[in-house]
Amino acid sequence: MSDRTTISSATEVDLMQIVALHRLLDFAVSESLAGNVDDSVMEGVVILTRMVGHKVRLVANRVLGGDAASRNDCNPCCE
Repeated sequence: MSDRTTISSATEVDLMQIVALHRLLDFAVSESLAGNVDDSVMEGVVILTRMVGHKVRLVANRVLGGDAASRNDCNPCCE
């Protein structure tokens, strides 16, 4: 017997966005480690880190049934 969880299409989209954001963050950090660093790369790393954290919290709340699951109006860059 398998225990299978069904997720909404909105949650599925958020998960795909997390993957895409993580890939961008990985690229930015790789560029930084390769010595291709300027203020815009570091600023991008900070913004992407905040966006990934925001999306992860959003999906976790939605999957776990938290009360913040219906809120998607906050700006992740201002946390």
